[in-house]
Order: sequence, then structure tokens, then C-alpha cells
Amino acid sequence: MDEPSALVAAFAAHHLAQGACKVHLFLDKPDPEAQAMLTKLPGCEVTVCDAAYWATSKRGARPGQHTNRQVQNARRVYAACDADWLLHCDGDEFIRDGNALRAELETAPARAMYMRLLVAERVYPKGAVGETIFSGIFRHEVPEYSRNGATVYGEMQDFFHFGLTGHKAGKALVRVGAGMEMGLHAPTGKPVHRPILTTRMLHFDGLTRLHFTLKLLRRANEPPSYASNRHGEARTTQFLSMCEAMAEPEMRAALVAVLKELEPDQIRQLRRFGALDETGFDPRPVLAAAGLAPDLSEAAFDASLRQRYAGFLRQYAPDLS
Repeated sequence: MDEPSALVAAFAAHHLAQGACKVHLFLDKPDPEAQAMLTKLPGCEVTVCDAAYWATSKRGARPGQHTNRQVQNARRVYAACDADWLLHCDGDEFIRDGNALRAELETAPARAMYMRLLVAERVYPKGAVGETIFSGIFRHEVPEYSRNGATVYGEMQDFFHFGLTGHKAGKALVRVGAGMEMGLHAPTGKPVHRPILTTRMLHFDGLTRLHFTLKLLRRANEPPSYASNRHGEARTTQFLSMCEAMAEPEMRAALVAVLKELEPDQIRQLRRFGALDETGFDPRPVLAAAGLAPDLSEAAFDASLRQRYAGFLRQYAPDLS
């Protein structure tokens, strides 16, 4: 993880409260503020992925692509894991209901090598001001998107992947001890699995509008590599449009609004398709139970982002710095 400390703490506290026996966090670099909070969470194991850490890896060096780093870390944990199931997810992904998840795992068929968590992606009702970085509602993929997508998103249909700005692949709870090879969204080789239908993975594809803007700008400006085309068509369309709007603050804000805010009629259409979850999410109670009170306001989060990416913002979007 390489995110503001408030998100790091919320991620760990939430998943421990949902029933995880252990949460492994891999930090891209030392974060004294986050590490101090994480010491108050029994069951949280923190690894700082510095040069010494990567020197012990198979290739002996830090992988350049962050997705490669994620997979290598997941495989390390799987090899040493003593739990029955292992979930590999990003810092912007949160299990909705740990009790429902536990029930699914307890009744999983023996032949299922992993259980797939489907995605619910956070969005904002048009004009809503979030109390925290987790405020909002959650959309699901639109059924039969090629036919129904335009009903919800009109001429912007191609900017969405089945109605989502991010992935719809979900994440996998992988059976430990079965010789699986961990991947980003599922074990390699497509082994037998079963989808979980009683709860979902909440995906905060951008914890704030600035966070989402930075995600698109950074991906669009990453150095060319063999992995540069790993993104799907919809995400690539988002990147290219953000690049076109980069020097036009009003156009850039309008793009983010179209992608991340829902008009009243869009909300009605998503309800009609059964593709909207309007139950909120708030990790503050579990943080408070652990004696933690990080500032989860959008203003504090964005201030941290501006400091963290000061050089990048000065170069590509100076009005946001």
C-alpha cells in the first residue's frame, strides 16, 4: 500500500472487525504515522517493502510494476498461511459483510478452489458532499450491458466497463493448502470456483474526486512498458479523455462528475435493474473501538494527496496542487 495513513488504518481495522484472523499489510515505503496506528490492531502484520525486503525475493529486486509487487507479496503470504482461506485485495476494497462471507466459506463445496467476491463500486448522488472519504452509495454491474448500458449512461456508455469505472472481476478467497498460485483477481489457471451471492466487495475507485483524478492522470502518464496495455478499453478511454482535459480544469471536473456522480434518473434506472446498493459504509466505529480516530474527511485526505504527489501535480495539473 502507498496511501494516506487514515485509509491504511481503516482498511486494517475494518477487516479485523469483519472476522479476519490476520491482516497482512505491505507498505511500499515506511509510514511512521500509519505504522503507529497499526500497532494498536492485534492481528495486523506489517511489512515494509524496502530494498532489503525485495533483495530476498526470487528476482532479488523490486518489481517496477505495482501489480507485480502485489502478486509476489500475495504468493509469499499464501505459501506461509495457516488459515483456511486467503483474500488478496487492494487498500480501496472493503468486505461488506464478514458474517455472510464466513457462512459462504463454511459451506463451500470441496471442489471449489476459490470463492469469488463480486464488486459494488462507490458513487455519489449528484451534488452530494461526503461526510467522509467513504460516503456515498454503491452500483453493481448493469445486466446485459451491451443492451442496457445506454439506458443508464447514454453516450458515455463506452467509458464504463459493464457500468463500472473500475474492474468487475471481483476478488478471490483462495483455498489455502491446495497448491494455488495467487493472481491479482483469482488464482492462475482458472480453477473450479463459486461466486458469493450474499455479500460483495466494496470498491472505492477513488476515495475522493481528487484521488480518482490522480489515478487516471498517473496511469495515463506511466512510462511505456510491456504492461502499459493491461487496462481494458473503458479504462483506457477514461485515461485518454483525462489527458485531453488535463489543461482544462472545468472539463476535467466535468469528466470526473460524469464518471463518479449519478443523476436522479440514473439512480432510478439502476434501481430498476437491481444494480444499486444504497446502504452506507462507515469504518469509524471499529476504529474507535481500537482507540483510533484518524481524520477521514475528504479535506484531510486530499491535503495528504497534494503533499504526496506535489511534484506530479505541479507538472500535470498545477491548479490542483
